Amino acid sequence: MTTGSTADALSKLCIDDWAAAAPNLQKNHSLLSPEQVELAKALLELNQAHLFEHWPEPGVEDDEKRAFFDQVTRFNASYLGGLASYIKTARELLAESEAGKNPYDGFTPSVPSGENLTFGEDNFIQYENAGVWEGRKTAFVLVAGGLGERLGYNGIKVALPLETTTGTCFILHYIESMTTGSARMAGKLERIW
Repeated sequence: MTTGSTADALSKLCIDDWAAAAPNLQKNHSLLSPEQVELAKALLELNQAHLFEHWPEPGVEDDEKRAFFDQVTRFNASYLGGLASYIKTARELLAESEAGKNPYDGFTPSVPSGENLTFGEDNFIQYENAGVWEGRKTAFVLVAGGLGERLGYNGIKVALPLETTTGTCFILHYIESMTTGSARMAGKLERIW
């Protein structure tokens, strides 16, 4: 939790509160580390007691219970603002969806005008040559979009594999494409000049 008032409220939760809000969690609290106890308190404060409704008695599926808190710990550390921010945002988005709010109101989809090109035809080669020529004045920007935590990945998205045959990551493919394009452009420029 990031704010002092939230932390104060969480620290005031006691075992009796656990018993009322999540009796199955309270029965298993001895399995939890002090940090996991704090996360459990946070989840209860965020009205997430349903996560513990079907927890079995201590001694049954204890490894799964620990794994759950390991995952929650990683998520809380990796999501900007932690669990509280994630749950707040999720609730807001769900409420907007339930109310019928459309984030695309005011926009009208349309099919852009353009050319239909067939690989190898003269028209295709003409446009490709024009593109290679304009490439010398082109800047390329890669918008990374942050971490891949929603994808279950604990790193930047551009390090994810682009495909599974070679395992090449997206950023390497991007760089190789840029390098190949640069080499082609250099060759085309020599011929044009």
